Amino acid sequence: MGRPLKIKKTTTKDIGFNPFSQLTNPVFPATMATSDFFGVVGGANAEAGGSIATAGNPVVKCRVFIAGAAAEDDGYIITQKGTIRYQVAAVTPVADESLVVGLAYRILTVGTTNWTACGASKTNPEAGDIFTATAVGAGTGTAQLVGICTLANEVDSTLTEGNMNISLSVGGDSTQILISRLTNRFALDYATPPVRYATNFFTDEGTSIKSGTVAQALDLGQVEKYTS
Repeated sequence: MGRPLKIKKTTTKDIGFNPFSQLTNPVFPATMATSDFFGVVGGANAEAGGSIATAGNPVVKCRVFIAGAAAEDDGYIITQKGTIRYQVAAVTPVADESLVVGLAYRILTVGTTNWTACGASKTNPEAGDIFTATAVGAGTGTAQLVGICTLANEVDSTLTEGNMNISLSVGGDSTQILISRLTNRFALDYATPPVRYATNFFTDEGTSIKSGTVAQALDLGQVEKYTS
């Protein structure tokens, strides 16, 4: 159903797709601006006091219940692990003294923490490094809980451990549905048979002609996002 989700690394690397203004004779819905683009990207924040997400180049927002967590949380997508499985990071920061031995974490802020003593493999750990905790810390650094989650047809507050969801606005009226599959350019819902949507971060109004066809139109789907 298309290529795996593109992952944004920084505010300048893999930030998104070419906006319509950079294409030759682009055809796009009147509901979108020349600075917009089709397609969505993942990516996880690992910048102290900031984010890799911006209004012009957002990243996908998801809801996750990572195995070992006390409850579900908003999350970022670090990478895709299968058709419907993703490595994700929970948004809520974890103080180094609250690490749980045996669980995986992603360094959010280095601070004064000796992350190598906590289990990080690098001599000089950096924000964004992922490791399995072998001990708790005693500094000022923070981390994000990391795990593998599977897309599920479970709404917020009902997620079961190990599952996640991603919301899609459709129909031009911000009606939200859940995604059963997501790629760089398209999303499928949980209908039978599933409906395919042309994904973007900017609008759910209008349609787009499916590539390789003369007049087969796909409804637009606006993926839930982080903009900061």
